[in-house]
Amino acid sequence: MQPGTSTRRGFTVIEVSLALAVLLAASILLTQFLVASSQQRKLADQRRLALEDLSNRLERVMVAKWDDVTVEAIEKQEFSRLVEQSLPAAKLTAIVTDEDEPIGGKRIRLEISWEQFGERVMPIVLTGWKYRSPEAQP
Repeated sequence: MQPGTSTRRGFTVIEVSLALAVLLAASILLTQFLVASSQQRKLADQRRLALEDLSNRLERVMVAKWDDVTVEAIEKQEFSRLVEQSLPAAKLTAIVTDEDEPIGGKRIRLEISWEQFGERVMPIVLTGWKYRSPEAQP
């Protein structure tokens, strides 16, 4: 070994502390990503379930008799147990509008909303049109 040169072995306390800080920051970011991903997956599942429920309701409306297509009849249908469990404070809103043009029919707008993390999520909306059968025309 020459005079004035030193051989360095191991890590200094600063290097180890810096490496631990980087690992800690990376683990915090990974944890936040996993939590956000889980929340988004849950919301996607809830939205899928809400859309399925609205689709089933709209199908039932389409096969109902013309005079039975009313807001009251649609909204009195209860949610399934799965919807009640998965969509906290679920609320169904139905709007039935008589449409005269181009032919007489009813416009049915179904909307379902629920709460997540203490606030209402953007509702899922499904719209359909029901027309009188030709033999039932006045």
